[in-house]
Amino acid sequence: MNRLFAFLLVLLLTVGFGGAAMAQDDMTFTVTLGGNDDLDTFFVDGEGMTLYLFTNDEPGVSNCTGGCLENWPPLTVADGEIPALDPAISGLLGFLTMEDGSRHVTYNGMPLYYWVNDEAPGDATGHEVGDVWFVVTMPYVGLGGNDELGEFLVGENGFTLYTFANDEPGVSNCVDNCAANWPPLTVVGEEELTVQPGLAGEFSLIERTDGTLQVTLNDEPLYFWVNDSQPGDSTGHLVGDVWFAATLPTMVVAESEEFGEILVGANGMTLYTFANDEAGVSNCVDGCAANWPPLTIAEGAEAVAGEGIEGEIAAIERADGTLQITYNGEPLYYWVRDVIPGDTTGHNVGDVWFVALP
Repeated sequence: MNRLFAFLLVLLLTVGFGGAAMAQDDMTFTVTLGGNDDLDTFFVDGEGMTLYLFTNDEPGVSNCTGGCLENWPPLTVADGEIPALDPAISGLLGFLTMEDGSRHVTYNGMPLYYWVNDEAPGDATGHEVGDVWFVVTMPYVGLGGNDELGEFLVGENGFTLYTFANDEPGVSNCVDNCAANWPPLTVVGEEELTVQPGLAGEFSLIERTDGTLQVTLNDEPLYFWVNDSQPGDSTGHLVGDVWFAATLPTMVVAESEEFGEILVGANGMTLYTFANDEAGVSNCVDGCAANWPPLTIAEGAEAVAGEGIEGEIAAIERADGTLQITYNGEPLYYWVRDVIPGDTTGHNVGDVWFVALP
């Protein structure tokens, strides 16, 4: 078993709650990046201790109980605390409320654990234990972003991905010197292509003229930009008016077994409306907004509706200055206790929260 297997498992799992990875200052992240010489980069907690996933878990479910938890203690956050993800990491954090009331942190729906035999930052002695425990790394394509553009796609290194207007569907026209400046996102084989679950787009592979396999989004080839120097950089956006950060629709229609067609964000998570709001006005602030994070968009970014959405999409300014998306005048929110795409646990909470319908 290896890192690729762990990535494949992430593909089968799904996202917890979250939004774009925006710049954050002066805070300790629940999950950040660490590593060692043997395994390169992997996830650690705020103190640098290695985090693991368990392949016997199910989406949004921890199957490590009893004595297992004594050897593999869960990563938890305090009651009322929202887990914070380092902006350099694509993907989303959430939490499971366990029987004892503790909040077990998840990454893309996968519960995170420590290994009792790790003693110091950099230790990763739990990797490949029983062929079911592995250090955690990012999927090959995930959802990141910054304050300027909002959400966009990033590679497993956290760097921004771009599309090229001069390409054709399923064909890259960026070769030679162009490809030196805009390195294509390639994989060795199809099994290496792992995508953050729930993303609103179709990812596939095309063969380039040099025989390498390039990743595409909805048949648009994806690239990096040589002048981006760190995760969150998007200096390639609008270069030559032909290069653009790869984005997804602001919201799309998904199928729910219970409700039929519902609205979800670009991350696949269910969107909700609040009965106490007024048309074009959000009355969910402070503690309410911590539990019901608004669907927001960066200033200057354009809200894009996915196929099948015919209502009016607009943006309103919240009390904190952020721009919240509305649908037919109703502000839209996520629910912090939804863990995976398809969860609709926020419906009818307090008789005032309801799944948003197209």
